[in-house]
Amino acid sequence: MVPVQDSARISAYGYDFNTLVSSYDKFFSKEFGENNCPGAAVTIVKDSGIKWLKGYGVKEAGTNDSVDINTVFRIGSVSKGFAAVITGIMIKKNVLNWDDKVKTHLSDFLLKDSVNTNELTIRNIISHTTGLPKHTYTNLLDRNVPYDDIIKLLVDVPAISAPGEVYSYQNVVFSLIGNILQKITGKCYNSLVVEEIFEPLEMHNSSIDFYNLVNSNNLARPHVKINNTYKSRKNSEKYYSVSPASGVNMSISDMSKWLAALLGNNPDVIDTVLLKEIFKPHIRTYIKYKYYKYWKDLGDLHYGLGWRVFNYRGKEIIYHGGYVNGYRAEVALSPEEGIGIAVLMNSSSKLAHKCIPQFFDIYFENAFD
Repeated sequence: MVPVQDSARISAYGYDFNTLVSSYDKFFSKEFGENNCPGAAVTIVKDSGIKWLKGYGVKEAGTNDSVDINTVFRIGSVSKGFAAVITGIMIKKNVLNWDDKVKTHLSDFLLKDSVNTNELTIRNIISHTTGLPKHTYTNLLDRNVPYDDIIKLLVDVPAISAPGEVYSYQNVVFSLIGNILQKITGKCYNSLVVEEIFEPLEMHNSSIDFYNLVNSNNLARPHVKINNTYKSRKNSEKYYSVSPASGVNMSISDMSKWLAALLGNNPDVIDTVLLKEIFKPHIRTYIKYKYYKYWKDLGDLHYGLGWRVFNYRGKEIIYHGGYVNGYRAEVALSPEEGIGIAVLMNSSSKLAHKCIPQFFDIYFENAFD
C-alpha cells in the first residue's frame, strides 16, 4: 500500500519520508522473504500528518489470504504500554496516584515480607521494581493456572530487594494494576481500556480479550517453526488472564493511531504531562545481547512505566517488544524526532530482532528531517 499522506505536510516531509519508506520496505521485503515468514504488517508514523501502512504475506501459511492493514494480531507485552497509559488517565481523573501503596487499594494483598507488602506502590508494579524475582509465576500462566489463585501464592515468594531498588520483569504482579483499577472505578480493566483509549482514538479493530480475537473476521493465525517451516497453530486463551501485561489484540491501522497518540497528537486522550511521566527513565536495566545485537550504538537502557527507554545514536528511543503464543510485536518511537514504527507478525524470526534497529539506522543515516 502506498503511503497515506496529509497534503499539508508533503512539502515539508514528502520526498524524504517517501525515500525512507522505500528504503525500509526494500529491507523488510528482502528479510521477510529470506526468513520465510508467513505474515506481517508495518506502520511508520511521522508527526500526525503522514502514515505508511502495509501488509506482507498471508494470515495463515499455505493459503492465499493476504494480510492487510486491518488484520488483527496479538501484541503480547506491548500491552504493558496501554496499562501505563490507562493508569495515567485515571490519575488525571484524581482517582489514584503513581505512588499509592498497593495495600491501600487491595487490603488483602500479601507478600512474604511485611515491609514489601506495605511499601509496594503502583509505580513499582508498572516499572518492574517490585522486589520479586524475575518472571515470578509466569510458569503458572503457561499452565493456565487461574490468575486469582496465582496472586494468593505470592505470599510464598522470598523478595530479592526492597521495592524500587532492582529491575525484575514481571507479568503476574504487573497485572495487579487491573485489580486496583477495578476496585477503584467499579469497572473491569478491559472495559476501561476500551472506553478511555480504543474508542476515543477510533481503534475499531482493537480488543482485549480472547472472545473478540477468535471471532474476528480478519485474523492472522499464529505460527511456530517446525523443521524450518512455519506451521499455523490454534489460538490460545493463555495470558488473557493478565490482560494488563499481555492481553491486547489490534491491527496495524489501529497501531498507527496508537503511535500518533504516543507522539503527543491526541492530548485530549493522552496529554503530554502523562507521556513525559511514562517515558521517564525509572530504573536502569541490563543489555541482553540476543535481544539487542542488531542495535549498533546502544546507550544505557532503562525501564520507564510500561516502556523501555534507551539512547540510540544520540536520541532517546521509547521501545517495547512482545511475544505470545506465536505472535510477535515490535514498537518504537522517538518523541524528539516525532517518528514511530510498529511491526506486527504472526511468527517469530530473526527479522523481529532486526526490524526496529534497521529502521532507525536508515532514518538517522539519511537525516530525514
